Amino acid sequence: MDKENNSGKPFIKEKIRKKPINTRRLFKRTATTAVMAVFFGVIACLTILLMEPVINKLVNPEKVTRVSFPEEEVPVDQLLTEQSKAQQEKVQQQEALNKAKEEIVREVVEGTIQQQEEEVTGLDAYVEVFEEMSAIARSAQPYLVTVISSTQIESWLRGSYEEEKSFSGIIVADNTQSFLILVDLQGNTDGHYTITFADGKYVQAQIQRMDPETGLAVFAIEKSRLEESTIKEIRVADLGSSADQGIVGRPVIAVGSPQGVAGSVSYGFVTSNNSQLQVTDANYGVILTDMSAGTGASGVLLNLSGTVIGMIVDEAQDLSSGGGLVAVGISELKGLIAKLSNNEPWGYLGVRGMGVTSQVHEQTNVPFGAFVAEVESESPAMQSGITNGDIITQIGNNSISSFRELRSMLLTTLPGETYTVKVMRQTGDGYQEYEMEVLLSSLTQQWE
Repeated sequence: MDKENNSGKPFIKEKIRKKPINTRRLFKRTATTAVMAVFFGVIACLTILLMEPVINKLVNPEKVTRVSFPEEEVPVDQLLTEQSKAQQEKVQQQEALNKAKEEIVREVVEGTIQQQEEEVTGLDAYVEVFEEMSAIARSAQPYLVTVISSTQIESWLRGSYEEEKSFSGIIVADNTQSFLILVDLQGNTDGHYTITFADGKYVQAQIQRMDPETGLAVFAIEKSRLEESTIKEIRVADLGSSADQGIVGRPVIAVGSPQGVAGSVSYGFVTSNNSQLQVTDANYGVILTDMSAGTGASGVLLNLSGTVIGMIVDEAQDLSSGGGLVAVGISELKGLIAKLSNNEPWGYLGVRGMGVTSQVHEQTNVPFGAFVAEVESESPAMQSGITNGDIITQIGNNSISSFRELRSMLLTTLPGETYTVKVMRQTGDGYQEYEMEVLLSSLTQQWE
């Protein structure tokens, strides 16, 4: 406040002057602000570009298609000696499609081709037949893959070194987001995996889920990790049927690594399908052939239509006394393949056995069901009181009339849940029904 003297004049005067503008400093600050704005703008743009796929997936998640395979009629077990009418019709239809090819192949292999009145000689026919079979083998390339397992080994003699093993697998499904690859790893589950596709491109991979009983595992390879050119070359395998009894005597082609070497091919005939691979909670029908099996054989068995009818599984090779190549029938593997592909667990009961056939039932009066030949130690079955000789007739609300039905039922159960199991047990007065509560666990392995 201004103070005044007696004369009324201001005693103190103040005059405010504007500070002169420093143009150089103003320009420097303006330039700095502009540069920072551009810098943060670029950072924001890069952040949006990098995060856009993640945000888009969160806002609009890509729908994953659930893998499933059509159900088909499969014999109750391999002790069944007669075919159903429906199976016979299927066999006749398949035979009608492949009859001409099979007859030619049979004549070629047996050396009975006779020179015809036409100009084509037996040798020409021989070459023509195997060129056609070679074409069928080549048609499998788009869905065949090579899985290489690399494991670091520590040895006092050799020091530290890397051991590599390779296996042939197939692309069994496309769930929209990923390609699902089925392979028998033959117990090699501790390594790092590289999957090579038909065009030579490869990716690092990790097991999605594995069945330790058969050794079969599924890898899920996201399409975003593959080049567009590779995706165009890929084809999902056509899984056929191995359920027909008429398959015995038919020509087949083994592709993948039937001789233990990637890319090998073998031709031969089915000699038998009356054997089974018995594992915990499941029996799988196997296909025996007259083809030789190389050490560490892997891959698949094809019919003359080019469809997959069997998976070469190392666990089953001992079933051939003569060293012939053995494959597990694809029909009975489809339920397992679907569970592995969908990354779903299932219940473990812990029994081994076989189904009761009509013939056995009529001759011995044994009730229909899943006959328990062995109960695994510390398994849910043993802990609940199921014993050797019991016949499982029901799980939950589902009746069981064969071991195949037991396996199919268990694939629909969940580990950690309790189910009511009914069994028929032999007593002095025949068979008596017992009921028990079973808490199922899990044997399946999952790699996160």
